[in-house]
Amino acid sequence: MTTYKNFASAHWRKLAMGLAAGVLLTGCAMTPNGRGGVLMGIDTAELFGTPLSTFRLRDGTEGTLRKDPQGKYSIKLSQAFRVVPLANAITARVARVENVGERTVVIVETQERGCAYRYEVLAFQGTDVLQWTVGNCKDRPRVELAADAKSLNIDFPNYNRLSRMIYTDNRLLNASVAVPPGVDTRAQPFADDALRGTGPSIVNMPGNDSGRVIPAPPAAAPAPGAAPKTGSRASARPRRQETPARTAAPAAIGLPAPRSAVSAPAAPMIFQAEEIKPVVIDLRK
Repeated sequence: MTTYKNFASAHWRKLAMGLAAGVLLTGCAMTPNGRGGVLMGIDTAELFGTPLSTFRLRDGTEGTLRKDPQGKYSIKLSQAFRVVPLANAITARVARVENVGERTVVIVETQERGCAYRYEVLAFQGTDVLQWTVGNCKDRPRVELAADAKSLNIDFPNYNRLSRMIYTDNRLLNASVAVPPGVDTRAQPFADDALRGTGPSIVNMPGNDSGRVIPAPPAAAPAPGAAPKTGSRASARPRRQETPARTAAPAAIGLPAPRSAVSAPAAPMIFQAEEIKPVVIDLRK
């Protein structure tokens, strides 16, 4: 009898240890510590939290936006221990998911204290994540995927111009561009929940998800000074091209125009852009 009791007791101890180990493995999470390392802890969002929404990456991996009992938000991929924390968010929702190039770009709309609209731009490729935080705290952006699906425009109103973020080739570029005809930067809201254009001033073009009107390339500006007289030799003589500026400037980015209904192919939009450095996260470590 004693032998049987000892055997049963050992069996239940092993079973309990196995269950505890399973709970720990399922409910563990690693988060960045801000110094290049990670913090290991219990994933309370996995064990006791609330899954808010899911999305699927290009490779079939599923991601989940979760909220833990303390109100903290994070994103976790299936089969990955490490999570992407949304540390300052007091609300969060997945606003847009697009496959751009080799990555899946997920735009998460958050609210922070004193900031009504903040956006986390997350570019996933397997367990590798690039993360940027953008936004002006008062407007939703209009987001549009290029026709070749190799770049993504994220436009914020900026007085009489647009502040444009361009995701392409694992980079996020920032530029200031002219407002296309038909776009009202004073529209409230500037974009809807899906980050697409709103308002009667926006004309929906066939194949253009955001409804943004793409203007024809602007005509070349005349050279400074008085125009030559009609019929003179100066007007008949071809003008020599201006030499490029010698001063260093941010990289000139040429991107294909988004989908539109124009019959002739539009020239690429070329403008000066500055790269925004990402936070790089490896969810395997």
